[in-house]
Amino acid sequence: MMRTPEEERIFHALSQIQTPACDLSGVVEQAGRQRRARLRPGRPLAAAAVLCALLTIGAAAVGISGAWRYFAPSLPQNAVETVGVSQTAGEYTLTVVDAVADDSNILLLLALSRADGRPIDPEASLNTTSMHLNLEIEAERGAGSSGMLGRQLSQDGTTLYLLFNASYVTDQPDTLVNQPLSLTADGVAVRLHDSDGLYHVRGDSPVSLAPLVEQENPDFSDSHFRGNAEEIARAAAAVGCDIPLPLDEQFPDYAVLGAAMTENGLSLVLRSGRYTSSDLVCTDVFPDTLIDTRTGEKYRGSSGQGATLEDGTRVVLWSFQDCPLALDDLPYLEVEVSYNMDRVLSDQPFSLTFTLGKSSGISIPIKEPLELDGLTLHPTELRLSPLELRILFADGHEAAFSIRQEGTAPVLHLADGTEIATRWGGGRYLGGGTLPSVGFLVEDVDGERIFIDPGQVVSITFGNLEIPVEH
Repeated sequence: MMRTPEEERIFHALSQIQTPACDLSGVVEQAGRQRRARLRPGRPLAAAAVLCALLTIGAAAVGISGAWRYFAPSLPQNAVETVGVSQTAGEYTLTVVDAVADDSNILLLLALSRADGRPIDPEASLNTTSMHLNLEIEAERGAGSSGMLGRQLSQDGTTLYLLFNASYVTDQPDTLVNQPLSLTADGVAVRLHDSDGLYHVRGDSPVSLAPLVEQENPDFSDSHFRGNAEEIARAAAAVGCDIPLPLDEQFPDYAVLGAAMTENGLSLVLRSGRYTSSDLVCTDVFPDTLIDTRTGEKYRGSSGQGATLEDGTRVVLWSFQDCPLALDDLPYLEVEVSYNMDRVLSDQPFSLTFTLGKSSGISIPIKEPLELDGLTLHPTELRLSPLELRILFADGHEAAFSIRQEGTAPVLHLADGTEIATRWGGGRYLGGGTLPSVGFLVEDVDGERIFIDPGQVVSITFGNLEIPVEH
C-alpha cells in the first residue's frame, strides 16, 4: 500500500529533521508524543542536572570531537571505531569515517564531498526519492530498519557529514562485528521541494476532469476499495481517456486515465512509475487536491492503492478525504497534482566494504523471572550499549511486547549516583526459533537521545529485578 499524499508530506518532513541517532521506530513515535524525561520515583533529579551530569561524563570519559559533536555530543569516545574507507565515483567521494555498533545496531558517520574539492551542494543527499543508501551484511539474518538521521555541512562548505543508522533483528551476539559490511549508494541527488518547503513539486495549474464526462465511468460503490483496486483501476482506465498533467512536456507518461465511484467516493486512476527528463528523475505523481470549481471547495487526496493494467502499465487508484462528489460532478472538477522529484547530481554508484572489530555493548545473563504488576516474563539476557538497552525474552513475542502497554521501563544507576529512566524503543522478532527482544532508549528533557557509557552504569533495576553491571 502506498502512502497518502499527507503521509508522504509528513514522512519527508520528518526525514529531514536533524536529530541524534536512534532506532527509526523511536523517531516516528517521538514525533507524535510530548517530549519528556522520566526519572525514577523516590529520587527525582532536575532534568537539566541529569543532562549536565551525563554530558560531563561524556566529555570526561570521551573527549568527543570531530563531526560526531554535531549529532551525538554525549557519545562515549571509547565506543567509536575509526573506519576511514573512501571511494570516488564520478565527481563525488564518499567516506565511512567512523562507526559505533552493538549486537544489532550500527551508526555510521559518513562524509560526502566533491572530488575536485569545490563546495558541495548543501542539499545533496544519498537517500532521496530516486537514490537509496543501504548497508548489507554478509551473514544471513533478518534486517530491521535503516535510514539517514542527520546531516551537517562543514564550515568551509566542502563536506557534508551524514549520520546513518541501521538495526537488525537477531538474537545472536556480535552480529555486526568481525564480518564484511557493505555500504552501497545509487548516487547523489537533491530532493526537490516546493515553495512550502515540503518535499514535493506541485504542478503549475489544476487539470480539468471535464474530458471524463463523455466516458462510461464505472460504479464500484459496493466494492471494497483495497481488495478490488486492480479490478476498479482496470475498468476505469478502459474508457480510453488520457488527460495530460501540468509537467507534460517533461514527463508525458503521467496522466489521469479514468474515474470511478468506490466505497471511498469519487476516485481517480493516475499512471505511475519512474521517469527521467534530463537531470530530473520523477518517481511518482499524486493528486494533491480535488477542486469543486462551483464552490472552490478542496478535498485532499487521502488513499492510494497500486494496481497493474492488463498491458503491464502501473497505475494508482486514488480517493479523496471526506469528498461528497460523484461522477455527475466531473464537468465542474479540477485536480491539482504534485510530483516526487529529484535533481540528479551523479548517477555513479558507491560500494564500500569494511569490517568492524569491536562491539560497544556488554551482555548480562538474567536468570530470574521479571514481575511487573501481575505480568510474569522470563528474560534471558540484557544487552547494554551507548545505542540502547535491549532485553531478550524466552516468552512469546506478544507477551514480551506487552511491556509497552504496561508502561514500566528499566532504570539505569550511574556511578555518580544519578538514576535515569529509559523509554520503550521498539520490539523485534524474527521468528524461526529466534528470541523476541525489547529495546529501551535514554532521552533528556527535550526528548533528545543521550548516549550512555556502559562503563558508568553500576546497576539496572526493572520491576522486581536488580541487575548488577560488572566491568
